[in-house]
Amino acid sequence: MKRKKRRHKAQKKTRRTKTRCASTGGRRDLPSYVSESGVSAGAAGAHISSPAVLRQALAFLQAGRPQEALRLYRQILTAQPDHTDALNLGGVAAFQSGDVNQGLKLLQGAVARRPDYVDAHNNLGNVLLAQGHMDDAVASYRKALAIKPDLAEAHSNLGNAIKELGRLDEAVAHYHKALAIKPDLPEAHINFAIALNSCGHRSEALDLFKSGLELVRGDNPIDPMHKSFRFITKVKMNHDIEQFRYLAALGHETEHFQAFAKIYESVDEEIDWPSEDSKVIPLSNKHLQRLGDTYNRPIHLLEAPGVTGSTLSGNLDVEKITANYFSHASGMTYFDDLLSSDALASLRRFMLGSMIWFDFTYRGGYLGAMLKDGLACPLLLQIADDLRQTFPDIFKNHQLTQLWAYKYDSRLTGIEVHADFAAINVNFWITPDTANLNSASGGLVVYDVEAPLDWNFKTYNSDQNRIRTFLADQDSGKIVVPYGENRIVLFNSSLFHETDTMDFKLGYENRRINVTMLFGVREN
Repeated sequence: MKRKKRRHKAQKKTRRTKTRCASTGGRRDLPSYVSESGVSAGAAGAHISSPAVLRQALAFLQAGRPQEALRLYRQILTAQPDHTDALNLGGVAAFQSGDVNQGLKLLQGAVARRPDYVDAHNNLGNVLLAQGHMDDAVASYRKALAIKPDLAEAHSNLGNAIKELGRLDEAVAHYHKALAIKPDLPEAHINFAIALNSCGHRSEALDLFKSGLELVRGDNPIDPMHKSFRFITKVKMNHDIEQFRYLAALGHETEHFQAFAKIYESVDEEIDWPSEDSKVIPLSNKHLQRLGDTYNRPIHLLEAPGVTGSTLSGNLDVEKITANYFSHASGMTYFDDLLSSDALASLRRFMLGSMIWFDFTYRGGYLGAMLKDGLACPLLLQIADDLRQTFPDIFKNHQLTQLWAYKYDSRLTGIEVHADFAAINVNFWITPDTANLNSASGGLVVYDVEAPLDWNFKTYNSDQNRIRTFLADQDSGKIVVPYGENRIVLFNSSLFHETDTMDFKLGYENRRINVTMLFGVREN
């Protein structure tokens, strides 16, 4: 099949002039880990009787199974409490498992016992960054760079931390260094792109998003064994078959997409699926070969250009909307007819036709499309800019820090209650109202309580038990926003929120699609 090529080689994208930016916020996203190094027979404490345990633990960590990795690292540390590799990698595993405090404790133990352990300093910085300790994170990254000045991952991570402190020019300098040292570091491409877009350099940002995509999911990915190439869920399989059939029906290289659908359907029939449709399982080598480089690759990526004039509807009562937002104690409103008809139609075409729905590991079974994975397009970035320009009193100087889209199967569930790491949260929906079988539901539930500032990101974003207990203790009220095509919910990102119950028609074009944009930094 002839692919629609919009991507460019990553090497070419790093040769650019220095770019200066105004200050803005960032997001805790895409930390660069260098956790593989330091694990060898000659490492400190490596006289344990089973170095195979270290190798197995690392394999679990690299395969995205941190809890299993942590169990093995704890086994090593029980016998050898001073084993610095186990402390370092165990810290990463604990952090990725959601135990931020344990991750911090283990990594601090690693650098205390081995002050020149560069990887541990870098990883410690990532945990501190996730906890919101920006200055401490910066200090950890600088220690890593003092030991190894050419560590590209640390430069990229330092750029992230400095960006969140509002020093964008300095952050950009570190992204430049990271890419000069390691042009094929995807995280640096993506984080640099977000920073450049915040500076108003949209074209350069889009180039970097494309080069990052090429590195990870292009014809010659830097990691052919990327987890998302090797695992699958029943929900993901169903979606991809539906999308192939949809594209074939539209006349997009019909024979090719019909052939792909038949291959996927054949593999689907052969897999012994678990009872839970959202459970992640590995693909066998046989099935990997049959799916080839069509699985979780952007083999069909449509254009979504910007529009002339504003992407927003001309019927918006800006003054009334702004007043409604501030009438809520913490900041919240919603309204209809967000996008112009042309912008909405273009965005819907892009979302339905583009093969960008690569994230499938969410508990609710919904699929995600991210900026780094092909979602970045001129239209969406223009929508973000138009929102800021149209509602300056709400968005103030907050810049876009992250953007994603989710696609749902209404037979499953949506996003659980959480808060986001940002100042302003934008959610809007693009699926036609005719797909929704219950006009009173299907949207968003926003609670009247903000996440406590002393909670770390993983707590207010994913600790369901603690969040539910907190909401009950606060006797919080809530606003239920029913689903509406082209309806936007605009609110303070610190407010807890969750997807409402859904009842949508079956069929590919009826899947509920929402777009989320985050602006600014929560601490600000």
